[in-house]
Amino acid sequence: MTPATTTQAPATPATGTRPALSAAQQRRIVLAAVIGNLLEFFDFTVYSYFALTIGHLFFPAGDAVTSSLLAFAVFAVGFVMRPLGGIVLGRYADRAGRKPALTLTILLMALGSAAIGLAPTYAQIGLAAPLLIVAARLLQGFAQGGEFGAATATLLEMGGTANRGFRASWQLASQGAAALLGSGLAASLGLLLSAESMQSWGWRVPFLLGTLIAPVGIYLRRHIPEEPHAAKATAARNDPQRGLYVRNWFLTIFSIMGMTVATYVMMYYMPTYCIQYLGLPKNVSMLAGVAASTVSLVMCPIYGAWSDRMGRRKPLTMIGRVALVVLLYPAFWIMTHFPTLPVVLVTLVVLMLCYTMGSAPAYALMPENFPKHLRAGYMSSAYAIAVSLFGGTSQFVAGWLIHVSGNKMAPAWYMIGCVLISLFAVSKFAETGGREID
Repeated sequence: MTPATTTQAPATPATGTRPALSAAQQRRIVLAAVIGNLLEFFDFTVYSYFALTIGHLFFPAGDAVTSSLLAFAVFAVGFVMRPLGGIVLGRYADRAGRKPALTLTILLMALGSAAIGLAPTYAQIGLAAPLLIVAARLLQGFAQGGEFGAATATLLEMGGTANRGFRASWQLASQGAAALLGSGLAASLGLLLSAESMQSWGWRVPFLLGTLIAPVGIYLRRHIPEEPHAAKATAARNDPQRGLYVRNWFLTIFSIMGMTVATYVMMYYMPTYCIQYLGLPKNVSMLAGVAASTVSLVMCPIYGAWSDRMGRRKPLTMIGRVALVVLLYPAFWIMTHFPTLPVVLVTLVVLMLCYTMGSAPAYALMPENFPKHLRAGYMSSAYAIAVSLFGGTSQFVAGWLIHVSGNKMAPAWYMIGCVLISLFAVSKFAETGGREID
């Protein structure tokens, strides 16, 4: 495919070289890079699926809807720290190297997950219980703010040009894997345990199991090959392309905005939506998240590989986002008028096919538009801001819009508006598929 003529950020010259990596080494690096993302979204999934239980145990209120809204609000609180983590840890990854930053982020995330899993309830320690949950979410948010940029930069840089899109797509595919693990575990616990056991201790199991990912992740990340010291030379402060990098940073924020709202609503809010507004049983509604996450896990690497051959921006990213905009309203109309499990599952699968097409290639496109010496910092901060403002609040906003409007279609309109903005933003990136970037 002929590259677009839009101005592209020039590659940063390297003064050191790295020996060629074998296919097996690249696979280990992909696993090491995405395992932190796996832990992050596993935690998101189980928190979202047990939001009603957490709301009842830690945020008692007069009615179930208010308790769940408070639980979702605390879920969003963790995103307050993301921009700070993105700036601090992203810059740390650019200066000290990818490996130390990735090791630190996964350790902090595991500590936050363990704190939630072990927290006493409101009935046991009163107001200190919700404060402990808030503190754990803030710690996780800080770590997660720096995770994305360092991991994505590692996926792009550790390997050849020919399959960058495929490697970067595993960052998004790992979200599907995490959601699949989390939703599958939540569904299994719901089937195996009684309601009393689930309320008493069963909901803690996924959070505590999530912490077991950390030792594996730390081991894998300690074996990531680091850049030769000379290759870390920082570009001059008076870089003539600085304005282009800032422009691309803003485009990244708005490009991520629409797709992160779609992610959090379709993969994490949908079980709660099915229970509260479609009247589906709790155990059955968990299958909606399983279906959405399975599509993400399977299709993201396929679309990423296609983008290595066809191009990132056009046709895949643009077509996927346009199709998502067109189908969102009819999809929610069908679900609300025919609220059965088969209808919900088929509708979600169709939406997720469009979502993954519009998102997977962009996970290579966006970081490829930054130079190596700034890539992790710019990507971490942009991703953290977008996810904090729009992703972390999407479940709360979706529930609030339904609550104040009385319209179960309200989440569709919110998603359509956000995806339209992201469609415009992604159209402004330079095409990078098949090009040397560093």
